[in-house]
Amino acid sequence: MPVTSLWRHRDYMLLWSGQVVSTLGSSATSLIYPLLILAITKSPGAAGVASALRALPYLLFSLPVGALIDRWDRKRVMIVCDLSRALVVLTVPLALWFDVLSLAQIYAVAFIEGSLFVFFNIAEVAALSRVVPAVDLPRAAAQNEASFGAAQIVGPSLGTMLFQTLGHAAPFAADTVSYLVSAVALSKIKTDICASPKAGARHLRTEIAEGLRWLWRQPLIRYMAVLTGGMNFIYAATPLLLIVLAKQMGASEIDIGLVFSIGGISGVVGALIGGRIQGALALARSSSA
Repeated sequence: MPVTSLWRHRDYMLLWSGQVVSTLGSSATSLIYPLLILAITKSPGAAGVASALRALPYLLFSLPVGALIDRWDRKRVMIVCDLSRALVVLTVPLALWFDVLSLAQIYAVAFIEGSLFVFFNIAEVAALSRVVPAVDLPRAAAQNEASFGAAQIVGPSLGTMLFQTLGHAAPFAADTVSYLVSAVALSKIKTDICASPKAGARHLRTEIAEGLRWLWRQPLIRYMAVLTGGMNFIYAATPLLLIVLAKQMGASEIDIGLVFSIGGISGVVGALIGGRIQGALALARSSSA
């Protein structure tokens, strides 16, 4: 198939634009969880628990969710996740408004939002190949990463600015709106992004075991999975350490957001050149063949 402009793929643009707005809202609150807990408790340990609870669902649920997504309507899953995340995150500004916010509620919101993200993220990755032709997938993936990286540059500074200038509830209110925008964009997608029907129903455990066996037989993908998993384990502690160190040095919330925004620039650069490198390697392989 000929390569076409991604901007002409209506359904891809709906999927892409909704996720950019949603990522902007999520990255705006990613720093706010530890900042809010530090403001309430002054305890880095308590802030670390919230960060861990937000990331833990990926470790717990990725394998079963990956199998379940192949059975469910992916579009419906993403919309339900967006609406549910909007509702869950909205409880934080409401609790702040009525002065009843507790550490337990923050922990619950962090864990539930992280769990819903697992369902949404796996469904979104699977849906991408349905809304663009295979020949456009490398460019679409690169554009997604570049756009999400740009949102992660703007998001931390935006979130901390709202936190410092408009109050602790403002970033969570903005995140709620971003989830609603994403849900509306997804609802307008016309392409069928459901998984292809499989012959016969199989046990969930069987599908998970089959996926693990396939992964183990792919040396490159297995190596990449171990490598990225180890890197994510290390990097998970970095944001809180930077926040605590910055606070000890007298930095404001806006200063902290700026630090993380600067750190996001490398992600955009990598995403911009990643698609071209992949395309060049694919062309080199086809030429040698």
